[in-house]
Amino acid sequence: MSKQVVLERIQSALKRHTISHQDMPYENMIIDTKDDLLEEYKHFQELNRAEVVDSSPENLLTEIENALAAFESQKLLYATDLPCDLEQLEGCVKIPYNKPVEEFREEIFHIDTAILKATCGVANLGMVGVVSSPASPRLTSLITLKCIILLEKSSIVRNLAQGLESLKRVGIPQDVKMRDEDLGRCLPTNMLLIGGPSRTADIELQTVFGVHGPMAVRVILY
Repeated sequence: MSKQVVLERIQSALKRHTISHQDMPYENMIIDTKDDLLEEYKHFQELNRAEVVDSSPENLLTEIENALAAFESQKLLYATDLPCDLEQLEGCVKIPYNKPVEEFREEIFHIDTAILKATCGVANLGMVGVVSSPASPRLTSLITLKCIILLEKSSIVRNLAQGLESLKRVGIPQDVKMRDEDLGRCLPTNMLLIGGPSRTADIELQTVFGVHGPMAVRVILY
């Protein structure tokens, strides 16, 4: 059965049997530890084993250089929607992620560091939210052993519900009001919540970093 036939049957069924919708209030079950949103985010992000640097837009390039030096980066894969121009950076080969992975498969697996911009930060979980796009493909945060994430301080929200709302509304102007069913049709194809370095543990509870993604993550706040 084709996808189109399935969708037509679903639409036909919805016309005959409407589904009532009720907004459920969100109750934050996690106790906030700090009144200051930025301090809470930094506290939990560091507990998630990510390095956090509190910077500013003016010092963003300097902090990126510091991160590359600390990581001893040789090659840098970068998303093309960053809030700064990396042309001024020296000391490593800069590779834009502007083509399908099939076109540089042999090269991409030998890149040690990646850099991308986060959509939001979730304070009480110490996570960043990332939306994949042609300018920032999904593999940007997964393919290298070291990762630099740029996070605008004003995009930090209190909890997961607010974070998901920020991710869902990427590309939609803030003053545009949409119903939930309409918003659902505009959802990004891929959304990631990143808590820090990738880790896993075997049956003996021995934690290993870098198995499913980067083994080192630095978040630069600006």
